[in-house]
Amino acid sequence: MDGDGDPESVGQPEEASPEEQQEEANGGEEANGGEERPEDDGEEEAAYLDELPEPLLLRVLAELPAAQLVQACRLVCLRWKELVDGAPLWLLKCQQEGLVPQDGPEDERDHWQQFYFLSKRRRNLLRNPCGEEDLEGWCDVEHGGDGWRVEELPGDCGVEFIHDESVKKYFASSFEWCRKAQIIDLQAEGYWEELLDTTQPAIVVKDWYSGRRDAGCLYELTVKLLSEHEDVLAEFNSGQVAVPADSDDGGWIEISHTFTDYGPGVRFVRFEHGGQDCVYWKGWFGARVTNSSVWVEP
Repeated sequence: MDGDGDPESVGQPEEASPEEQQEEANGGEEANGGEERPEDDGEEEAAYLDELPEPLLLRVLAELPAAQLVQACRLVCLRWKELVDGAPLWLLKCQQEGLVPQDGPEDERDHWQQFYFLSKRRRNLLRNPCGEEDLEGWCDVEHGGDGWRVEELPGDCGVEFIHDESVKKYFASSFEWCRKAQIIDLQAEGYWEELLDTTQPAIVVKDWYSGRRDAGCLYELTVKLLSEHEDVLAEFNSGQVAVPADSDDGGWIEISHTFTDYGPGVRFVRFEHGGQDCVYWKGWFGARVTNSSVWVEP
């Protein structure tokens, strides 16, 4: 074949004589020990798996990585495609990996594959929510008054954070509004377009705030779901929440909101919170915040 790959330019081999053909045949048999060449091992294995009863084949497939199931196994044949796209395989994987109880009801969900992938990705999408890395990961930071400061729990005139022993620090605001934000790229975090546009999994935002016993303060939370071009598709705003000194709540207060049925097109989550004190004292007497979180729920 020449460089252009023209089939007409390929020379035809000369036909061998009957004697030469017989010698080649005999030589081939000797090379193979007089035995026929075995079938391709991969084809034999595929045929063997294809003969397995469905419950047993499901258990074999459930041992494979999820990405391999979706990207390779469902392309093998129609039967495997139906098994990979079906609910029983993903329910089995969820049970094997402890995402649901082994003896739990099997008909609570229609989309076990989506539940599996969402469960495996489930984590707090906010970085540095408790100030362990100072202000690293936060953007659009507004340092009103004396600005933000990270303090150790419980802090002056404060209380311990009893809701999670791993939380050791918080952000303290000052005598003018202090604000900070994070923008989460959902696709970069592993959530693909079809999932976001069709399934529209619940997006849960949470924050914890507190005041000091010796000074009242204000707190505010704003969360926006944004499109690819950062158009606002859904929004939650707490309004300015007043926390009086010596509040009866006496500690950390949780605020949360769940976005559902928000429509197609969501690609980013913008989380912003802030606070200030009500007495205009120099220092850090404003609202305290910690353990902020954004979750995409299965």
